[in-house]
Amino acid sequence: MKMPSWKFTLPLLAIVGIAWLLREPIREEIRDRTTLANEAPPPEVVSDMIEQSSDPQAALLKSWNSGKIIQREVAIDELRRIFPPQRSLPTRFHSLLLSAALDPDTDVRELAFAIMQSRNDPALLSLAALLLRDADPQSRYMGLRYLKHASPSVGAPLAAALLDDPDLGVVAMSTKLLQKWSGDSFGVKLVDTVLVEDKTTGLQEFSADGSAKTKAAAEKAGTWWRQHQSEYQPPQLAVPAEATSLKLVLPTDDFQLRTIDGRLVRLSDYRGKVVLINFWTTWCTACMSEIPELVALKTEHLDDLVILGVSLDLVPDEDGDIGGDDDGQKFDPKDPRAADLLRKIRDKVIRTVHSRGINYAVMLDENDDVGGRFNGGELPTTVIVDANGNVRRRFVGARSLPVFESMIAEASHPASQSPYQFSSYVTNSGLAEVIK
Repeated sequence: MKMPSWKFTLPLLAIVGIAWLLREPIREEIRDRTTLANEAPPPEVVSDMIEQSSDPQAALLKSWNSGKIIQREVAIDELRRIFPPQRSLPTRFHSLLLSAALDPDTDVRELAFAIMQSRNDPALLSLAALLLRDADPQSRYMGLRYLKHASPSVGAPLAAALLDDPDLGVVAMSTKLLQKWSGDSFGVKLVDTVLVEDKTTGLQEFSADGSAKTKAAAEKAGTWWRQHQSEYQPPQLAVPAEATSLKLVLPTDDFQLRTIDGRLVRLSDYRGKVVLINFWTTWCTACMSEIPELVALKTEHLDDLVILGVSLDLVPDEDGDIGGDDDGQKFDPKDPRAADLLRKIRDKVIRTVHSRGINYAVMLDENDDVGGRFNGGELPTTVIVDANGNVRRRFVGARSLPVFESMIAEASHPASQSPYQFSSYVTNSGLAEVIK
């Protein structure tokens, strides 16, 4: 006996109707999952995902909680767009912002501090003061930069503690701030602290004259401080608990690349050791100047540190050039000459490894699989991964051997022993720690 056709048609129409009604949520869910799972998405793709979402705030949180470098950087930048200064910041997003200010990724830190300043966040000064104890001089400099609007009673003791900092840029900033707060002239001028290019290394550094003037001014500032120190009480700056308690662990997914001699290397091969990943190119002057520091670092840590140099010479830049070529000839993989060009660039990397005496593994990231993951397009970019496979540092720019040593020592200890677990104040002898 034949069943009425409507008994089949009605359920089918119902299914089609439900699918039609849910088409946008389903499409959005697929897009979100794909974007968040991508190890190296273009930043604009992540931005579009958040901005086009039916719930941008939820999408922002998903990006932040993904634990991936690109997605998290975009999430913090989008927070500034979704919540402009005149709009109240919900508690969960304020907590996120506080934790971002002490993030392992320096780019995230800088974005977070800029947002806090635009919002006149009351936690800004305490978090800026906490950065003054960071192993990275660039973070200490950033901390001083955001302290410049502090009152003399808060700022002067903090700046005075850094007058003998090993980094001259930090010393210069400390001296200028003390000059501002004291009303005295220590002889340091803005022109003296302008960096100039070293003709040998290509790095931006203090001139000999500027260096001498800065050191002389710092000595005068130190004299002033010793004479007036008794007039200042150590500033008590409470660090919000969210800044440390909500910090995310950033595990790194495994990757593999071949070294210049054809050996396959996996990040997971080195679990149990601290790994420093340095993204560089042969045409990057700052990268070249940093190589001797990395060579010396590896010599000092033959057994307890792995250094992986990832060359991005074969990755086209934003202009479509590879190998630092800027002659206007765009790289085209379909060009019959492409294979020859790639071989020449590989040979150049190999020659550089030998001529520079590089004593650590160097790999070619031909497809930007790893560089894109860690946003290694900014050069040099360095990522420090601890023995458990978690990112402990990510920063852009060359660093010195002593700075690398401090960062490696830091990554060799559990993250729970980070200096950011403490509040900060100043004593007569300088910065000190008080466990909350």
